[in-house]
Amino acid sequence: FWLLLLVCPVRTLEAVPLHRNTNAPSEQELKAIYLYNFLQFVNWPQEKCPLPNGHAREIVVIGRTSLREVLQALQAKLHEQNQELNLVFHDTYHEGLDLSRCCLLFIAASEKENLPAILAGIEGRNVLTVTDTGEVADAGVMITLLLRENRIRWAINRKPVAEAGLKMNAKLLE
Repeated sequence: FWLLLLVCPVRTLEAVPLHRNTNAPSEQELKAIYLYNFLQFVNWPQEKCPLPNGHAREIVVIGRTSLREVLQALQAKLHEQNQELNLVFHDTYHEGLDLSRCCLLFIAASEKENLPAILAGIEGRNVLTVTDTGEVADAGVMITLLLRENRIRWAINRKPVAEAGLKMNAKLLE
């Protein structure tokens, strides 16, 4: 047996790396797509967002987040398809910042400390609020994006949605 091993050495098999599907969207790309799709599945009062069927075409982002570049890429892709998406970015919240005129407000995790002031500033307004920090799910934010089992899920807080006069499509509520 030993002589056989010396004459014909055993070859070890190297692990073959699994190739990741490069076409699969990243977590940030999925979040951007969800934000855009929320615009399609929420109806605002006609006087708030005077667009066809009450659908908005603007996303306001407050806070530092890696979603900025991804949203800008989505905006460019939509522009190529003759679809409109307006983006407004604020690096941080400061007193006097008027967010009441936006339709969808994404609040980044970096603004967790400012969350009560942000929500107080838009109270009673028709602003859909979304965040991706699960720690504030019950703080008055309407939609929280959550990463569960490597999938993006969302939780909807229906009370502030109703208080803001927004109507969500049944598909979104499922």
